[in-house]
Amino acid sequence: MSEYRRLLLPRLFYLPLHALEVENAARQKAFHQRRSLPSGEREQVTREKTAVLSRLKWMVERGQFVEVAADWENAALRARALSAKHTESTGARSLDLLHIAFALELGCELFLTTDQCQARLARAEGLKVVTIADED
Repeated sequence: MSEYRRLLLPRLFYLPLHALEVENAARQKAFHQRRSLPSGEREQVTREKTAVLSRLKWMVERGQFVEVAADWENAALRARALSAKHTESTGARSLDLLHIAFALELGCELFLTTDQCQARLARAEGLKVVTIADED
């Protein structure tokens, strides 16, 4: 988050794919935490998950995340081309390829990621990349 602030909080494209990944990550984290905690401590996990999802909603409403739509068919075709070009040498995952394909389809000027593999792929495709340290 500090790297994002250093960049003066640029507005970020926010696709349904991002919403799915971020919301699901919060829920998945809660699932794993609940499995390892005694029942008396599980309420805190629910509060933390709710706070994360509320902050996400606030960021969308505030305009920090700009909800955009993109052509999934074109992005999927582009991701397939990226796969043919990069996966055997990088081990790229489908979702990484989709993220990069969407960024290219939308003409993004900057690609932010916490994922090193995703960063390498984005750079290979000519995107300016900022890798943000995963602070969680």
